[in-house]
Amino acid sequence: MIAVSANPLPPGRPMSNHELADGLCSVSSGLREVRRVHIERYETLIPHIFMSEVLAHVGTLCNVAADEEQIREVAAILAMLEQGMAFGSRETRSVISLSFVSDGQLEMFYAAMAPAFGPRLKREAIGRQH
Repeated sequence: MIAVSANPLPPGRPMSNHELADGLCSVSSGLREVRRVHIERYETLIPHIFMSEVLAHVGTLCNVAADEEQIREVAAILAMLEQGMAFGSRETRSVISLSFVSDGQLEMFYAAMAPAFGPRLKREAIGRQH
């Protein structure tokens, strides 16, 4: 199983968008390449655009005949997003909520992805349906 990076944050300081991106890249070699291209294109991390690219990557993994490794990668990405919802700054939680959960609900692969959501992502998805 792919281990989720447990980079401890200083007490009382929430996870930033950059730390979330680092965590996502630590659990997914595909996302490391996505971030490399993103930085090359925009010269900085643009959180909502990067999160839409994370969603597209997860969609690619869900849309192919997923093998064990791809299933583990999706689970690790979703676990990192769950950590972002638990420990992220308000901005980080907003990026996940809007550009992953909400936008994800419009995708054909959502039904394949959503059952693997942790409790915070599930709560966000339910809240976004109303």
